[in-house]
Amino acid sequence: MASKKTKKNKFLVAVWLLLFMILVIVFLVKKDDFIANLKSTNFFERVVGSTPEFIQNYEVKEKPNKTNGLLDVEEAPVPGKSEIQTPGMFDLEDLRQGQKDFANAAEIENEAEEYEEDVTVPPPQIEKPEKNSDAPKTEKPKPAAQTMNVKLFFVQVDSDGNVNRKNITRAIPKNDSPLTSTIRALVAGPTDAERNCMSLIPEGTRLLGASVRDGIAALNFSEEFEFNTIGAEGYRAQLMQVVFTATEFATVESVQFLIEGKRKDYIGSGEDVWMWIGSPYTRSSFN
Repeated sequence: MASKKTKKNKFLVAVWLLLFMILVIVFLVKKDDFIANLKSTNFFERVVGSTPEFIQNYEVKEKPNKTNGLLDVEEAPVPGKSEIQTPGMFDLEDLRQGQKDFANAAEIENEAEEYEEDVTVPPPQIEKPEKNSDAPKTEKPKPAAQTMNVKLFFVQVDSDGNVNRKNITRAIPKNDSPLTSTIRALVAGPTDAERNCMSLIPEGTRLLGASVRDGIAALNFSEEFEFNTIGAEGYRAQLMQVVFTATEFATVESVQFLIEGKRKDYIGSGEDVWMWIGSPYTRSSFN
């Protein structure tokens, strides 16, 4: 029994020696990696409280470039990938910081996506050409003034000296007071185109006002209308011109003459030359 136990103990010792030798060989092969990791991660300082002096003073040897036997190839770091740490030697603080950085990067990326979705690109604005202020302005044609045709009564004097009635048709501007406009055109006399007739209304006469009531047109003339230099035929002719022109309107049957707004019985320059105007005149008054 004792011999079996002794053999078993020897076998265990041999196994432990073998494991120890393997560990020594591995340590010798990977010594630089182990010491570098212990130094970079402050392993002893975290576990024991202080780092041995030989580890602090240890200089890590640079690894020779790998070769494929034909050409020496230097391995370049892959963009975006960090160096791989040796298993079992992770730095807890670095790991936590890496998680925070990853979370922040994801949050920033989400915010960027939201910002890109919310951005609205305005449509391009087309500049309108400036109007040339120096260009000649085109004036719109003014609408033609509306006119109305009226009949005006003038006179003609024959070779025997007789005064005869002469009517002409003239276009005058249309307005809301056609009787007033027509009598004023009569008082102004014939135009250059109407040379075959004349007016015996005294020069300087003005129509001061006109109104129509119950078929009677009250025409108010200035004081010049009261005196005619030709005499009786002149007075008769001037009254006739006004009465025939006014009664061309359907609403006028007779004319009452006024001088400076007053009703007078006579117009004239003396006892021998005068005309009654105290009552309205009709066309039949001149037959």
